[in-house]
Amino acid sequence: MGRSVDQDVHAAFIEFRAKDDDKCLSVQCIYCHQTRAKNTSRQKQHLAECTANPNNHVSAIRAQASPGNAVAAPNGYTTPSGPGQNALPGPAGTVVNGVPPSGPSLQTPLQTMTGRPAIPSQTAVAGPSTLTTPARPTAATTTTTTKTPKTAKSTPGTGLPAPPLDDVHASFVEFRAKDEDKCLSVQCMFCQQVRAKNTSRQRQHLQECPQYLAAMKDSIPANNLLHKFDEGEIARSLQLPTPSLELDFRMSIKLNPRVSLGPGLFGERNWVSYVGGSWAGRWGKGAVIPGGQDSQLVVKDLATRLSASYLLQTNDEPPAFICVKTWGWRTGSKDVLEKLQDPAQADSVNPNSYKFRLNIELETGDERYLFVNTLMWVGSGCRRGAEAIYDAYRIL
Repeated sequence: MGRSVDQDVHAAFIEFRAKDDDKCLSVQCIYCHQTRAKNTSRQKQHLAECTANPNNHVSAIRAQASPGNAVAAPNGYTTPSGPGQNALPGPAGTVVNGVPPSGPSLQTPLQTMTGRPAIPSQTAVAGPSTLTTPARPTAATTTTTTKTPKTAKSTPGTGLPAPPLDDVHASFVEFRAKDEDKCLSVQCMFCQQVRAKNTSRQRQHLQECPQYLAAMKDSIPANNLLHKFDEGEIARSLQLPTPSLELDFRMSIKLNPRVSLGPGLFGERNWVSYVGGSWAGRWGKGAVIPGGQDSQLVVKDLATRLSASYLLQTNDEPPAFICVKTWGWRTGSKDVLEKLQDPAQADSVNPNSYKFRLNIELETGDERYLFVNTLMWVGSGCRRGAEAIYDAYRIL
């Protein structure tokens, strides 16, 4: 059994309220976007004349209308001449001029589905502040009011960006309300609301769906911390990019025995000079020039603050020179750090039993390596008896 004429008419128009305080609904044609007051008879007439309707069955729509609904008056709309005229049978009973004499307004097939939540009425649609009934188009002139749907750049009141197209499709389940339906329906996976399939309106729904917005906020890492920003602050709703690490080079530095300067204002100060060394990585290799040094500050429980400065030389011809600055901490249990202080035992200490972490910066004036001036690295290393080795990870 196919769809009735009234069902076809209602399926071809989107209902909305131009203003929150409007008592009457307005409708918009899904084919040409023309807006008009809700009236079933006039909607039928519009579909019969809509040039944008790909399935414009003029004869089918007019054949099922009673003689009293024929369009004959100059303004395109007839006035009932007696009781019973302009009456059409509809799914909700006898309909006069498209409005039931009593009871709730007509519903679309999706709204009458059992087991599915009803589609909420639209409370706000972008468009003109007042609606007027357009004059009947003539062969000479055709005037239509066209509305262009707008996609918000961000969700109002939340600061969240508008859902991307992939998120829109992934957030709805498609189905057919009836086997004979030509158009698909969709159901929101977050609030289970059902509506006709329309990508723009699905995106608009997500921007207003409390369950979806809550899920998006929870996906922001900063909102999963023990302490959060207050609701409404922009820092709570921004989705920021997450940096990643990529192994860039390894450094091996040969050390002279450390020289202790004795207790200072903040702890024991050690001086460690560099004999030399080597390095190799993704963008080059070369040697560590002798003469660099590490100024160490040993604090409580032998935790050591590291601050080093030294030069690298590349294997190019002519070579390039790169200045390296590192600072960080070597921490762990006191008994493990005591072994690291002894050159005879340091080689036997497992690097996983303590933390050797560095911040690394490179600087050069050589045009071949200028890219290193704006990069950042973090390092993870180990201390041996007469050598320090660390891996440098570029922060992307």
